[in-house]
Amino acid sequence: MTKYIRLLLFALVIFVVSCSSLPKAVKIPDNKQSEPVRNQFDGYFYEAIKLNEEGKLDQAFELFAACYAIDSLDAGLSYELGGLYAVLQKNDVAAKFLERAYHADPSNWWYNMQLLSVYANLNKMDELTLLAENMQKQFPYKQEVYEILGSLYKQTNQFQKAINAIDRLENMAGIDERLTLEKYELYNQLKKPAKGMAEIDKLIQKYPGESRYKVLKGDALRDLSMQDQAFQIYNEVLASDPENPQVYVSLSDYYNDAGQQEKASEAIMKALKLDQLELDQKMEILGQYVQKFIQDSVRFNETESLFKLLVDKYPLEEKVHGYYALFLQFRKRIPEAVAEYESMININPKNEQTWLQLIQIYVSEQKFNDVLKTSNSAIENIPTIPQWYFFKGISLFQLKDYPGALKAVYQGIELIPDKENGLKSDLYAQAGDIYYKLEDKPKAYEAYENALLANPKNIYVMNNYAYFLSEENRDLKKAEKMSAQTVEKEPSNSTYLDTYAWIFYKQGNLSLAKFYIERAMDNLAPEHDPGVVMEHYGDILWKSGETEKALEMWKKSYDAGNITDELKLKIDNKELK
Repeated sequence: MTKYIRLLLFALVIFVVSCSSLPKAVKIPDNKQSEPVRNQFDGYFYEAIKLNEEGKLDQAFELFAACYAIDSLDAGLSYELGGLYAVLQKNDVAAKFLERAYHADPSNWWYNMQLLSVYANLNKMDELTLLAENMQKQFPYKQEVYEILGSLYKQTNQFQKAINAIDRLENMAGIDERLTLEKYELYNQLKKPAKGMAEIDKLIQKYPGESRYKVLKGDALRDLSMQDQAFQIYNEVLASDPENPQVYVSLSDYYNDAGQQEKASEAIMKALKLDQLELDQKMEILGQYVQKFIQDSVRFNETESLFKLLVDKYPLEEKVHGYYALFLQFRKRIPEAVAEYESMININPKNEQTWLQLIQIYVSEQKFNDVLKTSNSAIENIPTIPQWYFFKGISLFQLKDYPGALKAVYQGIELIPDKENGLKSDLYAQAGDIYYKLEDKPKAYEAYENALLANPKNIYVMNNYAYFLSEENRDLKKAEKMSAQTVEKEPSNSTYLDTYAWIFYKQGNLSLAKFYIERAMDNLAPEHDPGVVMEHYGDILWKSGETEKALEMWKKSYDAGNITDELKLKIDNKELK
């Protein structure tokens, strides 16, 4: 059964519960009550219904309670109270009231439907099925009953009963694609593929001009591992309807199954170029194939032509621009990718992911003015996203506006929900780095402690915190412990190895200092600044008595761009003071 049918029961649940006041309850007169008392009951009752419709549930309950004191067995009152308790998700209580209403008048359609909805919420499958079967007897010409029965029987693996229910529905509503396909699936569950195929043949016979049903038959044959017969049908459809996009989609699946990837890509390309293929399906297909298209160097020109065609045809469709931007990024055509992301932002400035993609591009290219500008624009459009303040802080830090960076960081921290400890830790880490630049070391260390409190495994924080402590010859054992965790986590990270070596150097453990600084040198990555590591290596060598090699390393450090007065003095004086 299709998703529509499978979810029908629960859609009806939501509809009935939310609209419980639409069907006016049938009132059962009580001849034993005096007319004034009855009038009082009715006055309370209908005023309560009005209040319920207005969403004034507390006041409605008060009046229903007054009605209950007058006549606790009234079916209409039980129905309304059951509906109210259902809205409040007190389904056990709701079921008791609705059962009372139902038993008082089983012929009331709304009593049945409301009780059915509550049983569904309680997952009472036996009661659900029994009630639906009684509804079939009570309402034999209601199509909804057979929809519900078909769904229930399928959920309880009573496949033949589900087929029988759908047959009754089909007799009333006529042959319908979704019902036919549902029966096809059910017959397959019963291992009766011939009967399932006969259902699809009924569609072909009824709509001989609709080639998509022939494609469905080809798909069904392929599901039954009858590949040759499926391929034959696909070719017959192509001969009579070469503009049918579905046959190309199915052919692509056929070729994928056969391991013929080149033909599969060719078929799906043809489908995507056809106007007859709905936009939603094009986007779904693109989502499945985009990585393959992007990385296919053989079809590079064809892929770009396809994306340009789709962008021109659907200029306001975000996903099309997004897929094209991914293609352009993969091809290192960053300015063009940026233009596509900017188009997406113009279409929908509330799309958080688009802003993030654009900011990350600028960060990767170290264009911090653009990071700042884009972060500010993102804040204007979606001000409650803490990530924007994180990136704003990064950009201002790199642009040496430390007070501005600090302000952005704490604005971001204020927006972080308690559960997002990772981002909170990163923002506090930023604050620590900024305070250190501002030479406010107590606040820097306090920020690092807060960062580790939020995320005790934040090795970036551990490294910086440990290094700054070592620079001050402060809490070296604590620094060593933190640094050890970073090296254990990333044993090839030259920055972390350098910090670890430097802490041992500060402690006077030259053998371990030399061991780890040499590991740092061995693992120097192109993106890491080698100057500081080389200077540290030189210092360790000097203290180890290897003065000539130390001097050589200091010179290499200076040549690598580590141009400081302190290093210059070491080189000129040929000594470490």
